[in-house]
Amino acid sequence: MEYKQFLQIHQYQLASIPESLWEPLFKKLGADLFDAGEFLELHYGDPLDKYSLHVKKEGGLKKHGDIFLVDHAWTTKPETSRAQLLDNPQLVERLTSMMDISVDAEEEEEEHNHEPQEGDEVVSNFPDMEVDEDMVALVAKQGDVSEHRAKIALQNEKGDVISALMSLTLHPDHDAKGLKNLEEAIGGQVKRDKEAKAAEKKKQETVNKIMIEMWKYSQTYEYAVVDPSGQTKKESAWYIMDEVGSSMAHSDTPNCVCAPFIYVGRGTVSYSIIYPIEDIPKGGALTRDFVPADIKDPLDRKAYLQIFNNEEDAAELIAVYESDKMEDNEVKPFDQPFTKTLTNAREQKKAGSRKLRLYTTTEWVATNCKLENVELVDSEDQADLLWFSQDFKDFSKLTRGQKINQFENESCVTFKQNLAALVKSAYGQVPWSSTTYNLTSELAPFVGHYLWNEHHGHRNLWICKPWNLARGLQITIQEDLAPLVRLRDTGPKIAQEYIQTPVLYEGRKFDLRYIVLLKATHKVENDPSQGYEFQVMVYKMFWIRLANQPFELEDYDNYEKHFTVMNYGNYNLTQLLYTQFIENFEKEHADKKKWSEIQADINEAIKSIFAAAVVKPQPQGLGGRDKTHPYEAFSVYGIDVMLKDDVCQPVVVEVNFSPDCTRACKYDPEFLNNILTVVDPRAGNLDKALEAFNVL
Repeated sequence: MEYKQFLQIHQYQLASIPESLWEPLFKKLGADLFDAGEFLELHYGDPLDKYSLHVKKEGGLKKHGDIFLVDHAWTTKPETSRAQLLDNPQLVERLTSMMDISVDAEEEEEEHNHEPQEGDEVVSNFPDMEVDEDMVALVAKQGDVSEHRAKIALQNEKGDVISALMSLTLHPDHDAKGLKNLEEAIGGQVKRDKEAKAAEKKKQETVNKIMIEMWKYSQTYEYAVVDPSGQTKKESAWYIMDEVGSSMAHSDTPNCVCAPFIYVGRGTVSYSIIYPIEDIPKGGALTRDFVPADIKDPLDRKAYLQIFNNEEDAAELIAVYESDKMEDNEVKPFDQPFTKTLTNAREQKKAGSRKLRLYTTTEWVATNCKLENVELVDSEDQADLLWFSQDFKDFSKLTRGQKINQFENESCVTFKQNLAALVKSAYGQVPWSSTTYNLTSELAPFVGHYLWNEHHGHRNLWICKPWNLARGLQITIQEDLAPLVRLRDTGPKIAQEYIQTPVLYEGRKFDLRYIVLLKATHKVENDPSQGYEFQVMVYKMFWIRLANQPFELEDYDNYEKHFTVMNYGNYNLTQLLYTQFIENFEKEHADKKKWSEIQADINEAIKSIFAAAVVKPQPQGLGGRDKTHPYEAFSVYGIDVMLKDDVCQPVVVEVNFSPDCTRACKYDPEFLNNILTVVDPRAGNLDKALEAFNVL
């Protein structure tokens, strides 16, 4: 590659690098030259209690005097990192050394190796666990115990025959001959299994430690990919620099810049580059600023640096959280703005007039629109009713008499961070909404909350989500602070308290998808100045999304255990009608509320969200109920709800814009017809359509 071509291809990356270093960088990249070792050296325990990087060159390094290439030891994604580590022992060994992780064998806990003495009560830790009768008989015979005792041993060892036998036989009351006979009976499997289990346990523990520590070393960059539809989208890669780059220490006033550089030469190769921005004497440590450039607020910087063990700031951050919590308790109530009057006289008269003209870009609407009184048109100008699947921006072009399926600024409810802010400003902390933090603007109170939990013995378990992605994309569950703080580096995220006590259906986690219609109609025909009437209604039919595996508070990267959206990946999808769900639910949870009571609570939570949206002015809400336009509006939202605790408390998880309702149309062929008719009675029989809704 010629130098001129290099400059052209890499111009955007070079813009932040001093021009005097462009040519040296070009030459080193072309030769794949890693010459940092001629100028720098690693120290351990001097001055830090870990590795640090120092100048060894006589005369030191001069500001903008040189630039060094740094290799990447590991490039990964959070969702695949554990599997990569488990499959690559050489990588684990290298990272263990870089991160200074101790891998000494720990003494195994002897939780199940107590054989009850005479008079002791034999207790099963998992009494509901089913075990194979043949295995019970085998363990009873080999362990010379009753089948009752054998069954308990198998339950306590989660069905592991060898561990159950060991728990029954490796005991002072059993002599060496008995142990020898046991080993012979199972062909030495006890010893081999014990050794294998010890090795596997050590491997898992080491990987767990790396998974925690990696966030203190990882950096990230974005790259573009083309999806199967031909659309370009951005993805993020996480990487850990080699021993040189990973040994740089943090400083609020760094003497070096360290940044990723994607070289397009011999293919596309990712490096990091280091260059000094101050003179550094021989023996001086190279430092960089660990905090991303977009974090300016001093408190947010302290919050970010908590993951690097800056415990001296913990009390200050906890105080930020406690102050934020007190503000939640000072919210004043307001009147809800809805009416149950769904139509006025002039709309009823329209029912016998010409057909309703519908323009739509939404495939499921066009496919399922079968009403005789509705005709599809090809032009927006011809339409009475406009139904878009994409965001609509040009509201000023809409004319009197038109209706559109969107509200201005409805991202106030469909973006997760905005929904949380809306609920907090209107109601403070409420049981139907999980505590949520915007990691872009509320990093300090979030970290304060995390630390407060630690200090008060509360379990920290959080779910991290992008602001505006659906289908379960880029969502992770985390116990540790470091990944929660670092994941914000790949784009705007929220951190939300994970529901630790979900109500289960046949042992599995579930959520419920409701379709909600919000409608704004002019109070007086041909006089928009008189304002709108707002109605909100919930479609009675809902659908159930079930996890595929039994729920446990562990194994958080197991998607099929902790997540319920199964229709966009290679997963089994459970199809369950809502009527059957209600019947089964009431049988399974006969000691809890009747479903009608639960549904009333769900409806009230949904109503509260849209009441706040209607009342609050933009940008926090939809603009205020007194703000009017010549057009009328409606919107269809997909609202996901979970239930928690013994009281079946509903929790609104999120509000989705323009949901794909193909599935709903299959369950109920009249689904779209009912919505269109309620939106505009010219479409069909209004009274019949209203029977499908709960009007709130």
